[in-house]
Amino acid sequence: MSSKAPFLTLPTTDYEHMREMNPQKIISVLRNAVLAPERIRRFTPRPPEEHDAYIVRHRPGCIDVHLFTEGKQVFCCKFVPAQEY
Repeated sequence: MSSKAPFLTLPTTDYEHMREMNPQKIISVLRNAVLAPERIRRFTPRPPEEHDAYIVRHRPGCIDVHLFTEGKQVFCCKFVPAQEY
């Protein structure tokens, strides 16, 4: 994976529930919460509107969703647990 691709860190209160989801469900969450046309413009850096593949990776402390275009990683969304203050 290219570490030079831009990434967005997304704290979520549903993190523990997401850890139990299959990759397709996590991608569905990403599409609805981040990539939907009415939501995508509020994020910086902005995820690309055009992409053709995803890879979901569970790592300690985060769930990464890598977006690809023509085999090249173009973005990464990192779901992390929301910090309580």
